[in-house]
Amino acid sequence: MKKYNLYAFALAALLIGSACNTVWDNTEVPEAVKVQFAERYPTIKQADWDNENGNYEAEFKLSGLERTALFTPDGKLISYTEEIDQRHLPDAILEALQTGYANYKIDEAHRVQQNGSARYVIELEDNMQELELQFEASGKMIEQQPVSTTSPLEASLLPTQLLESSTGTLGQPTARWELPENLREVSGIALLPNGLIACVQDEEGAIHLFDPEKKQVTEKITFAGPGDYEGIVLVEKDAYILRSDGALFEVQDFRNGQPSVKEHKTVLAATQNTEGLAYDAKNNRLLLACKGFDTRLGDNKGIYTFLLSDKTMQPEPVMHIALAQDGLTSTKKKKKDKYDVLQPSSFEIHPITGELYLLDAVNARLHIIDEAGKILKTTQLDKKLLRQPEGMAFSSKGELYIASEGGTKGKGVIVKFDQGI
Repeated sequence: MKKYNLYAFALAALLIGSACNTVWDNTEVPEAVKVQFAERYPTIKQADWDNENGNYEAEFKLSGLERTALFTPDGKLISYTEEIDQRHLPDAILEALQTGYANYKIDEAHRVQQNGSARYVIELEDNMQELELQFEASGKMIEQQPVSTTSPLEASLLPTQLLESSTGTLGQPTARWELPENLREVSGIALLPNGLIACVQDEEGAIHLFDPEKKQVTEKITFAGPGDYEGIVLVEKDAYILRSDGALFEVQDFRNGQPSVKEHKTVLAATQNTEGLAYDAKNNRLLLACKGFDTRLGDNKGIYTFLLSDKTMQPEPVMHIALAQDGLTSTKKKKKDKYDVLQPSSFEIHPITGELYLLDAVNARLHIIDEAGKILKTTQLDKKLLRQPEGMAFSSKGELYIASEGGTKGKGVIVKFDQGI
């Protein structure tokens, strides 16, 4: 039997038995992998695990940047991939990009460490094409391959083979605001009656009030410590913020200077990774949409409820969205599993029509669904305009606001459309 040092084993046991078990709940990860992961990344409380050809891959964020670690079943680290700022690319690679790809901009850059050496994976984009390049640290290109090629028409509509669900378009935006650096990873928004926009972001337990006229954050309201906060809704004077593990933070009278905060614990599986939060005023409840999955639901994803009458979260979904529907296909070049076709990042109810809007950042789509979970209408979003659309909100007039994260160098943005799809 392989022996591990006492510190690593104790740390893994602590994580497994505590609230940090979101690292591997509902995932069959070997004990040796758990020990090594806990020893290497003791601060990580949430990771997405996949079985990759018999090995175990963890995706997580560290210091706000994406990381991937691949282990053998006995816990040996095969490779470690980290998202990096383009400023940290070797000079030889930057020179090669300037020489051969001057018309492209860098979308993402990653450093992959394996077998004692490093290579760099860079995604480039222009108006018509996306490329993935791989370089050695010396600047020598290892590989070039296209990621996707789109025409102007395809940028706004889904493929023509969609049968039951119809396509729609948002039209051209009527306003756009760049957000400050601390909102580069904006993840949720809500509109105040006075025109301010309440924003939350991935890492900080705070509500940032953004003034579109002044183009700046005018107030910051702290409600909790660091965490992966994803959605926000306003119910009269109170704010509710959703953390990715399903926990809800109720910030009562959030603008009074000394708001009272209550945390409502999650009853959902850690793999469900909740990101969408909507206020259903008609039924006096909140609706939670899951980016992740629960294997107990089979080929479906669930919409869950939090009842405002007694402040309780219901363990069973109020809606089921079948994944085998026209209009649901993964746009990622590497589809990991059947759940990839729908990964909700935000959820809203149209204030006039009552339609249910579901935003999917990973697949760059906006859906309208009915209460039976059937997709009624879909539009493909323009990734040049919305790099990673994470949050949305409607005004009382039905105007649609969509918030998108920035890249490693770009800024987060909020884009306004006069109407939905």
